[in-house]
Amino acid sequence: MAALALVAGCRRGAAATNDASEGGEPEAPASNVSADLPVPPPPTPVAPPAAPPPGPEEAGTCPVSGDEATNLGLVVSPLRAVVGAPLRILAATLASPEPLAFRLETAKKDPIEANVVHRAGTPSMIVARFVPKHTGDLRVVIGQGGKSLRCSGIHVFPGPAPKKPRDAREEAVWSVVRNWNRSEEALYSAWIREMFHAPRGEELAFARLDEVTSNPERNVLYDHYGWAEDSSKKGLKLKPDCADTPYFMRAYFAWKRALPFAYRHCSSGDQVSPPRCGKPRSILEPPDLPTKMPEEWNELTQVARFFPRSLGEVHTGNGRVPFNDDESDFYGLQLSRKALRPGAIFADPYGHVLSLVEFVDPEGSLPGVLYAVDGQPDGSITRKRFWEGNFLWNPDPVLGGSGFKAFRPLFVKYEDGGQVVESLTDAQIAKNPDYGDVSRVQSKLSASKFYDTMDRIITPNVRDPFVAQEEMVRALSEAAKVRVTSVNNAEAYFAEHPDAVVPMPEGSEIFDATGPWEDFSTPSRDLRLLIAMDVVNRFDDKVTRQPEAFGAEKGKPMDELRERLDKERTRLLASDDLSFSYKRTDGSMKKLTLADLVLRATAFEAAYNPNDCVEYRWGAPPDSEELATCNRHTPDEQRQRMETYRAWFRDRKRPPRGHP
Repeated sequence: MAALALVAGCRRGAAATNDASEGGEPEAPASNVSADLPVPPPPTPVAPPAAPPPGPEEAGTCPVSGDEATNLGLVVSPLRAVVGAPLRILAATLASPEPLAFRLETAKKDPIEANVVHRAGTPSMIVARFVPKHTGDLRVVIGQGGKSLRCSGIHVFPGPAPKKPRDAREEAVWSVVRNWNRSEEALYSAWIREMFHAPRGEELAFARLDEVTSNPERNVLYDHYGWAEDSSKKGLKLKPDCADTPYFMRAYFAWKRALPFAYRHCSSGDQVSPPRCGKPRSILEPPDLPTKMPEEWNELTQVARFFPRSLGEVHTGNGRVPFNDDESDFYGLQLSRKALRPGAIFADPYGHVLSLVEFVDPEGSLPGVLYAVDGQPDGSITRKRFWEGNFLWNPDPVLGGSGFKAFRPLFVKYEDGGQVVESLTDAQIAKNPDYGDVSRVQSKLSASKFYDTMDRIITPNVRDPFVAQEEMVRALSEAAKVRVTSVNNAEAYFAEHPDAVVPMPEGSEIFDATGPWEDFSTPSRDLRLLIAMDVVNRFDDKVTRQPEAFGAEKGKPMDELRERLDKERTRLLASDDLSFSYKRTDGSMKKLTLADLVLRATAFEAAYNPNDCVEYRWGAPPDSEELATCNRHTPDEQRQRMETYRAWFRDRKRPPRGHP
């Protein structure tokens, strides 16, 4: 079981046994948990040593022309290799999770040392970095299992090309020279995986997306064109929110690889209808140009304008179009390790979008982890784990087709003397040998079936129930600490604007509004926090529902296991190690344990309004010493409406858009 991290909502705009579509579930081995043992101490799993990566000799001999693997992607960046300048090589495949072998050599087959990182899994990839010392021709050899898959030549120049960007095209945002296929999808997945890779359990957060793309240690395509297009001073400024983030990353990669890109204008849906989209808008259409053209206008400035001006128009409705609608930017995925690759998205039913970045395999008694990243209204990007507290699930068709999806493959065809971008339909994707991973099975799954299926995919082997429960509780602690930051943002705002009153939207708009309410209120975060409390409190129900996944036995042994889990949960919730503190109005610090937090669950049904003091927002009991320092209150009219909306939080069910 993966751990929890909770997120705010988006703004609103205009392995066959692991595959749910196959219906199979892996058989769980017998339990090693004895029901009559005392409550164990906090587990300290030890990961087994990793197998050594394949050596250069395992890359094999270059295949003859025509026998190269078509499902292997390979890119050398920057485009122009120069003596004395860092060079990066990325190779990836989605065909097999086995590790890739890499060899770099001269034209005379003399080996060249490089810093190589091997990452097996989905995708299987290598990232090699080195600095050429001499001009001339080099050769990259990529293999797998002792068989060579592909070779590619690199010519090293004595000096760099001019840094001036290409002239802008009047009829397109950028030029397209290749189409999307399995090798490009593998490179895209590998590029994202490398950008957001970090050790298991490590917090990973960035103030903006361009903080990642401007880091050559993370961005394999850094300064790919040699125009300083990713420099922190003059490069692209990328600051998407959650709905924009997957589009920004897909468009960025497509530009660097000269691939087609398109997006659609979609509705948000309402109480009776899910979101629907119009025709795609592609980068091969005339770009949106300034009314007054600046003196310097080139491809880089044109692309820099495209991101905020055009992609800023997408919203969460784009990801929630029904699964059976081909007029959409995404298609539904099979629930399998292979399909849920980096770059795929999860669109939740209530207005949030996450981008998958990496699967981490189970290690010893440590469970597997599925990591994703999301954008926030302030532009920050954070890595999070899959867990039912932040990957919300509701298959109600009125809410749209929420779930795991991937960008539709795009191809360019010639029509009326020009290039036109078109996307594949579900039927075409199903028949396409480069893809074939389309599925609508998610739309038929209940919440419990969806989460149980994902648990099996992430951790196919038996899970220790005590390890899984502790991860949940620790994640609840992390979520509470993240909320401290959100509430503090509101306090900082009122410190600068002591007489301000933040307007409160009507009805379901409290979850989707823009402006100060979006920046400082926490209705989406608090709803997720309440759901997280429920999942922690009901973890033993999950074990009872799928005992084979936890190596447990039904009957009396299960009753005894539930009792032990309850005792351990009580201990963890009361632990000082997992407690957190917030600053009260008078500047003093107030410590809360997770047990305190859970006891205040009812208060969190109406604690999201930034016009309330910090003590009220943390559920301080009436007439308590803690609440005595409160000096700011929500207006009565807003309070009355919050009481009307309380049922949404009490029932843990966000209303459809347009609900009064």
